Amino acid sequence: MATMQDVSRRAGVAVSTVSRVLNGTAKISQATKDAVFQAVEELNYRPNVLAQSLSKQQTNTIGLVIPRGAAVSQYLSQLIEKCQETADQNGKFLLISQAFNQPDGAVQSIRALVDRRCDAVLYYHNSFFEQNNLSEDVLSDLIDEFQVPLVVINRQLPRHPNHSVWLDNVKNASLPVEYCLKQGHQRIAYIAAPLKQKTSQDRLLGYQQALAAYELEVDPLLISQAERSYQGGYQACRQLLQNSTDFTALCCFNDQMAIGALKALHEAGLSVPEDVSLFGLDNEDILDFFEPGISSVSQPTHEFVTHAMQLLLAHLTNSPVPDSRHNAFSGQLVLRGSVRSLNNKS
Repeated sequence: MATMQDVSRRAGVAVSTVSRVLNGTAKISQATKDAVFQAVEELNYRPNVLAQSLSKQQTNTIGLVIPRGAAVSQYLSQLIEKCQETADQNGKFLLISQAFNQPDGAVQSIRALVDRRCDAVLYYHNSFFEQNNLSEDVLSDLIDEFQVPLVVINRQLPRHPNHSVWLDNVKNASLPVEYCLKQGHQRIAYIAAPLKQKTSQDRLLGYQQALAAYELEVDPLLISQAERSYQGGYQACRQLLQNSTDFTALCCFNDQMAIGALKALHEAGLSVPEDVSLFGLDNEDILDFFEPGISSVSQPTHEFVTHAMQLLLAHLTNSPVPDSRHNAFSGQLVLRGSVRSLNNKS
């Protein structure tokens, strides 16, 4: 294996010159640079990254903590891909740790990445296993404790607003309800996930606020709750149909529940969108393969993650951080064939 001394001999320059050329730490003539890079290529020289990191007290490594098993979801896969892309663009290596779905597991993963000399750490707050997530106080205490920056994705931290980015679930859930109201729907049903989860609470609030903006009261018979799955959506929709059959639109906590609800509506002899307009939330690719396609709300994953990485890099380089008012992100409505306007109904 070639060494820096071998490169210096081949290029005919001092070892210190080779080091400065490779690190870009001094003005070197173009001829000298060319000689060094030619020698590097000929000898297939690879710098000792570990030695460089120890001397600089930096590893150029960013840690990312995600829930164990969550990478199989489309959303998390996109998030990881964007983190990797942004890290590559900034000359950083992304090190991923999958935490067990319990608070101790998340803390252990974060500490392990810090112990492995990551320059900074991203922690993804999992909205699926919220009962096992780290609390705001624990996350804030960890930010205070570590010498390296810690930025939390998907959770607002009042004590450290510039160390977190989050999705505005209230706004996201209100978008399809507002659209239905503008299309003349007034009897709008909603399928919620278990309300012990903060994300579910926020999305239900978005539904309620949208109705309130149109001075409509919330009818408890038009709200059903179930596990956030295909089967959950199916069962919740069947319960709605037992409670009331006069709703003309149905908004769901997520896309899986909307798919389950579609099956229940068809079994009840109801057509989408002729009888019921249907919305999911998260805009998974599979929605395009239904007939009709199911409308949804897309999450700004790329913008969301890019902002989190920029926030992390700003802390890492002691650069000005963005105004925390820009750390909340909302999605966009994606209309497919599952929506019908009642404004022109005869």
